[in-house]
Amino acid sequence: MSNQAKKQQGGVKIPRFFILTGKFLQALSPGLATKYVRFLFQKPIKHKTPENEKILEKKAEISYLAIPEIGKSIAVYQWGKGDKKALVVHGWSGRATQMHKIINKLLEAGYQVTGFDAPAHGKSTGTKTMMPEFIKTIEKVSENFGPFEVAIGHSMGGIALLNVQSRQSLFKKLVIIGAPDSIFNIFHNFVKRLELKPSIADKLIAIFEKITGKSIFEFHGSYACKNIEEPVLIIHDEDDKEVPVNDAKNNYKNLKNGNLLITKGLGHTRILKNKDVIDNIMKFIKKNHMPRLSNQ
Repeated sequence: MSNQAKKQQGGVKIPRFFILTGKFLQALSPGLATKYVRFLFQKPIKHKTPENEKILEKKAEISYLAIPEIGKSIAVYQWGKGDKKALVVHGWSGRATQMHKIINKLLEAGYQVTGFDAPAHGKSTGTKTMMPEFIKTIEKVSENFGPFEVAIGHSMGGIALLNVQSRQSLFKKLVIIGAPDSIFNIFHNFVKRLELKPSIADKLIAIFEKITGKSIFEFHGSYACKNIEEPVLIIHDEDDKEVPVNDAKNNYKNLKNGNLLITKGLGHTRILKNKDVIDNIMKFIKKNHMPRLSNQ
């Protein structure tokens, strides 16, 4: 039932049942309400895989990578046999094949492309996850299937890549699409949409910080960007209803070697299929081309 609950970054309306349940639990006990919201927050939605993604999936060499640190096994997809390697990282409630148009362009350009279903997503094991598990998975996939020339991440996958790169410099170039900046805001916005008190979000953040041993602000995209030396292309749509465009601008401002491309009318996921966006990605990857700044 909780699979219907909207993902953290989303703009889709949360079913009234979940809101009323949360309010009831909050009235009984803030602790119970916190456990309930944490359960919803960590549980990705399973979406039906479109036919064009199924076609790409059938072309992949699929293996499974056990990651003991998170207690999950990750489905890893590989396409192509090129000398250059690229990694694609999907967002919350997504799949590796969700970036199929980008993957196909990379294959045309001679790259071997690796993707994975994040923990508790797609064919990977588990029923719940959080961003630190995205980060650990990127590190382990890179260790076992890299090194990668370039990594392309969407939404949660994008901010996870920024966190990885700020700590280890695993990639020569990054492309970040529709990624958030503030993890603090993600927690508070999710709780707000459930019509619960901000103190519930603060309790969730305290749990997050206890688990990770770090301040939540150390996971912010803009914080990570301060420590990244390599070229980064940030792409975001001004009509994105799930992640505000200002998040992209905050991340961009802290980059030493970055560029920002703002689009219009593509939203949070259609941007992954847009020809102009993909053309700019490929120019950036191939020629270190920086697209013209737009609407900063």
